[in-house]
Amino acid sequence: MATVHVFPLRRMLPLVDAALYLGIPARRLRMLGLLHAGPRPAARNGRTLMYRVEDLDRYVTQLYGRARISAGEEARQRQEWRARIAAPPVRDARGRPARLIDPCMQALTLDALVSSGGPLGLKLLFASGLGLIFLSHTPVMWRLYAML
Repeated sequence: MATVHVFPLRRMLPLVDAALYLGIPARRLRMLGLLHAGPRPAARNGRTLMYRVEDLDRYVTQLYGRARISAGEEARQRQEWRARIAAPPVRDARGRPARLIDPCMQALTLDALVSSGGPLGLKLLFASGLGLIFLSHTPVMWRLYAML
């Protein structure tokens, strides 16, 4: 009896398709990756990041678990989302395909962005404040103040 193996790249999605699979814009998925708050890319195909479907599913389950949403409700919402993706594309008033965004995943990933990006933002504010204090006591800044 022969064993059949699935080709590894078959279960992988590029960044844009992974974002559509999750129900978020590609820019948000890229930002989650930069802050280490999202799913980890499995490989690079040239300049394109590739994500495993299993990792995306694990990330979704983690987000739903953090929000204390039951597994049954998660399964229902994800099944509804997959049906919406599989349906023929909806067109907007200009005839372009409308952006598909899952409102639940939008809220869950926004929470992940805020919780991981907040401390980084505070560190940047603190460092820029120290820089401003340092520069305000230099003759260069005095000359700038005098010109105003």
